[in-house]
Amino acid sequence: MDIQKPLEFIKGQKLVVVATHNEHGPWVANVYYGVNEKGVLYFISREGAKHSQMILKDPNVAFSICWFDLSNHKNRKAIQGLGVCRMAENEEEIKIGVSLHNQNFPEFKERITIDWIHANEFAAKIWVIIPTYMKYWDDELYGDDESVEFAFDGKNTR
Repeated sequence: MDIQKPLEFIKGQKLVVVATHNEHGPWVANVYYGVNEKGVLYFISREGAKHSQMILKDPNVAFSICWFDLSNHKNRKAIQGLGVCRMAENEEEIKIGVSLHNQNFPEFKERITIDWIHANEFAAKIWVIIPTYMKYWDDELYGDDESVEFAFDGKNTR
């Protein structure tokens, strides 16, 4: 099994739960995201936000993206993953993050620009999650087996 189906699922969603931690314990944040062809997730968040501060201290995160059919509780899909998160390191990553955000949320296209990321009053930055592991849960596709696990390189680790 290749990573195409999980990637299609990720591209079809817009909200990811990111789990971070520090010396006081775990924390989760819900953020809107975009994803590139390699499964790398990009989101915008304030540098001063609790989860952002935790990521700056320890970039190892867990994340989850889920969906379910309200009329059929046996039709569920989800991604559970691990990865490394960091602020965008260069203009190319900022450009990709802005582009993916505005692709998913065109109503913000006039406001969320590369210039805005550099100079906004909220200190919002582009953040990048590079997955190292993903588990794709899909009742419809996998039936009783429910899920398949992938290393970031796309090899099935089931």
